[in-house]
Amino acid sequence: MCRIMTSNYKNCTSENGISISGDRGKKVNFSGNCLPLFAPKKDFWQVWHDNIGKISEEENTRYYVEEYYKQVLSKLDPTEVLDIIPDGSILLCYEENSDFCHRHLVAFWFELFLGITTSEVYENPVRETTRRLERPEYLKPLLEDVIKENYDMNGYESINDAYLNKKSKVKKYKLT
Repeated sequence: MCRIMTSNYKNCTSENGISISGDRGKKVNFSGNCLPLFAPKKDFWQVWHDNIGKISEEENTRYYVEEYYKQVLSKLDPTEVLDIIPDGSILLCYEENSDFCHRHLVAFWFELFLGITTSEVYENPVRETTRRLERPEYLKPLLEDVIKENYDMNGYESINDAYLNKKSKVKKYKLT
């Protein structure tokens, strides 16, 4: 199974870095590979950004997570996406390691759907943290709630179980 990590541009300049930012890391002159399918959509990002300080952080974060799931993650199949990410890749964006960020939502999305745990990279050269406490863990149950409200759980409690059940029903065609 593919092992992936997450970080920000400042903490990781490894050649294994893959930008998942909307601007592909241009603000920091990133020149590596990009995976724009994870980039937040500008329309909801702008609403979220404009709401900072105007509504509660909790309400604003929930808005972002809901819209990111609905407009980005729900359109993707986690297995198919994982298949195109090289082993040892580090998904990058701008925010500090412990700050609210879409890369953490991507990490939790892989965990909830596929049971894959990712690490956050903290230094150059690459060093993984052994403490998951550095990632904003409050995002995982929030994303889980949003997914359960918007994904056909088909009676399952676990997102992974619901996903595997759905995948098992996809017809695989073969020559006979």
